[in-house]
Amino acid sequence: MYGLILAFIFCTEPLEAIEEANSPEGLPLYYWQQQKFVNFGDYLSLKLVERIVGQPVRVFRRHPKNTEKKLLAIGSLLSFAANDDVIWGTGINGKLLKKESYNFEHLDVRAVRGPLTRQFLYDNFQIECPEIYGDPALLVPYFFPEFEKPYSPSRDFILILHYSEEHLFSKEEHPYVVYSTDPWEKIIETILDSKFVISTSLHGIIVSEAYGIPARLLRLTETEPLFKYQDYYLGTGRPDFQYAFSLNEALSMGGEPPFLCNLEKLYDAFPFEYWPNCPFKYPPNR
Repeated sequence: MYGLILAFIFCTEPLEAIEEANSPEGLPLYYWQQQKFVNFGDYLSLKLVERIVGQPVRVFRRHPKNTEKKLLAIGSLLSFAANDDVIWGTGINGKLLKKESYNFEHLDVRAVRGPLTRQFLYDNFQIECPEIYGDPALLVPYFFPEFEKPYSPSRDFILILHYSEEHLFSKEEHPYVVYSTDPWEKIIETILDSKFVISTSLHGIIVSEAYGIPARLLRLTETEPLFKYQDYYLGTGRPDFQYAFSLNEALSMGGEPPFLCNLEKLYDAFPFEYWPNCPFKYPPNR
């Protein structure tokens, strides 16, 4: 972890300077996008990779003629992978558990979200995956020094909703509600200003836990299968995780135990060789 902290210290270049960098090198990044909204966890993939490599990152555009190798990081994105793509922390979508949903035979896997994804890739494609687990969003605190936790958070709790469930709670009636389609910086700031986070959004859970804020998964609907949540909790050493069925139950349960995950291994698994000028490839005094 010491190496990660040192990497964080050297990763304080202003975002404006990063955006003014020369044309980017490296792999294009694929992350899930929608025209009508920006989803918190998916957009974090772009922002985090930009910070790690210290420059803008090309975004992979899906098109039948675009066969360029790409990077897939945060999100349940393996159904979008093609042969030889680089996988760093991606997971399986629980809605797509049949081999026929995938169009690859071999991948360059550096890390996966959890053991369920690893087992799926081996059972269906005989793809070997290193036992390096963890969602890359757990690294957010090390690369975004502008986000600081207040000494005394002003909110006792917040509820972060998956984008498919935002219609269930209006912000006007429930001031503690945060939408996963809110601006990503605002979501992180609100998490940091809270003592406890309840979330139906996986990355609401992950980012909260990354900052050491207790969090509890809430199940309001069956829209999102449990697979990705199970994958994350298993990958962070908590096979006995539990979820709440109501806001009051979540409040009474409190947060899950802290995650257990080797973040330094996860960071080291990043495909730095595609960004040979990346200043954080070898943090000093490892």
